[in-house]
Amino acid sequence: MVSLNTLCIIITLTLAASCSLVSALSTRREVLGSAVRSATAAGSGVLVSSSLPSSLPIANADDDTSSAFSSYQIYPDASSKLDPKLTSIDPNKLTQILSKTSGNQGGAVWLGEHHNSVKDHKLQAQFIQNIYQHRKQQQKIGSSSKSNNKMAVGLEMIQVQFQPVLDRYIAKQISDEELKEQVQWEKRWFWSFEGYLPIFQKCRELNIPLIALNVDSEDLGLVEANGLPGLSREKLQKYVPDPNGFAQFARNRYYKTYVDYVISPSYELHKEMGILRTTITGQLLEEDMSFARFFSGRILWDESMAS
Repeated sequence: MVSLNTLCIIITLTLAASCSLVSALSTRREVLGSAVRSATAAGSGVLVSSSLPSSLPIANADDDTSSAFSSYQIYPDASSKLDPKLTSIDPNKLTQILSKTSGNQGGAVWLGEHHNSVKDHKLQAQFIQNIYQHRKQQQKIGSSSKSNNKMAVGLEMIQVQFQPVLDRYIAKQISDEELKEQVQWEKRWFWSFEGYLPIFQKCRELNIPLIALNVDSEDLGLVEANGLPGLSREKLQKYVPDPNGFAQFARNRYYKTYVDYVISPSYELHKEMGILRTTITGQLLEEDMSFARFFSGRILWDESMAS
């Protein structure tokens, strides 16, 4: 559990590829993987852009990440003109902005990625180090009652059941290879483990906790097959600790916009690709997964990460 005054850095791609638990039934995972290889991470507020291509082939361990990155401030426009502005911002200023928390105030920084890009992951690791160092300097300058350097890094690619494994890794009780094996990486995430190593190793070096954020495949499969009623109340509580708050949030028009703009098109894409007949665990369904059950699975995924 992360305390409220902790800065949590989330490693994620909002429109993430699904992953299969059963390697023998990996058609859905493989199809999704090839479809999203060149997907770009959408963001708001501050955009970081390296001088790299927008999409890359499968990760290459020899990729060079020495290229400098540029950063921009995004000014959204909700008027009828829909004319957002983009202004360059100094990378050092960006680090200061992302590092700001004090006292009992925590925060979250979302780092998008191309899952298959070694450059992206090394840039993420560099961000983590820069933010850590800046907060450490601020801690020395400020009074102990008003500053802290508590940080954690949340991982979309690790399912919540494997939190103890991450804890052992940060405590240096297991190796990189044991981490890969014990979180069942090959079965539960499509992308190269080696590509993410700079992040894992940097957090281990700096003793920054790694937090498993993703819903367990077994539970997601139950929801995709049976809807949210497929989960026991105890299991649902694990992912949705505040059901009333979530229900209230899901009623506002902004959430409906998110559903219309993100989830509905994703469902149609899955339908066109013919991969709605299997759940995340490879269970074959008698007919295509309904939108209601697809939606339930997506919000469970989102809520698991948000909680």
